[in-house]
Amino acid sequence: MIMKFRLLLLLLLSVALTACSTIQSQEKSPGTQGIHNKAYPDVEQILKKDADADIFQWKKRIYKTNLKSLESLNVTKEKQIGTIEATFEDGDEFIDNMATKLPAGTAIYSTDKENILIAEHNGENKRYLAMIED
Repeated sequence: MIMKFRLLLLLLLSVALTACSTIQSQEKSPGTQGIHNKAYPDVEQILKKDADADIFQWKKRIYKTNLKSLESLNVTKEKQIGTIEATFEDGDEFIDNMATKLPAGTAIYSTDKENILIAEHNGENKRYLAMIED
């Protein structure tokens, strides 16, 4: 009888631990809460360090320009993936397709480099790098 009780207890413990590990792995996936938010800074963190930052949000990631690391890279503009839909103003919620400096209608292009996008407005191209927390 004691052996059956221990076996049942072990089985229930295994099920509970398996359920907890499934929840934890879902929290780590991109686009959800949890570890994802710790790896990538949000707009408040970036603007706290640089109130005049030229940034935009694309697919829940913040991209920033005017970085020395972008100047020396050989980057090829590929296809247009979208446009900036709004310019941020104090009091707004910073959302996808919103920028601090770029006007609405600015085209966003993918590149041959991971984590780099190009914004094109009035024939001028600017490179933007996805921000990763220091």
